[in-house]
Amino acid sequence: MLPARWLWWALGLLACSFAIFALPARVEGPPLVPISPGHAIAALDAVAIVPLLAASVLLYGGVWTARARLGEAVRRHPGPSLAVGFGGGLGLGLLTASVYSGFFGWWAVGAALLTVAALTTAVCAAMR
Repeated sequence: MLPARWLWWALGLLACSFAIFALPARVEGPPLVPISPGHAIAALDAVAIVPLLAASVLLYGGVWTARARLGEAVRRHPGPSLAVGFGGGLGLGLLTASVYSGFFGWWAVGAALLTVAALTTAVCAAMR
């Protein structure tokens, strides 16, 4: 079973976005939108957000069209499904807390948990 084409496009766009986000700070440009102390959206971040949003639209659309299949997967495997949901929620919470508090190092853990949960769901949705 091969994943649907939308998943490959979304993964490619995510890779492009992450590559742009990973560029050195000296090429970021000035902060455009300050979020909190130590956090802002710079010019380079605004460019990286474009493929990130396109990948998100593809992922959300693919998951939405496969919601019946995902529901069946949740009924067949409730334990792993609960773990994926819990991990994604914990990751989102850690990301949010790292932006608005002193949890500066925890954003990476939150991003990793949320990414694993989202990609696990997308791969499950994309399998034919």
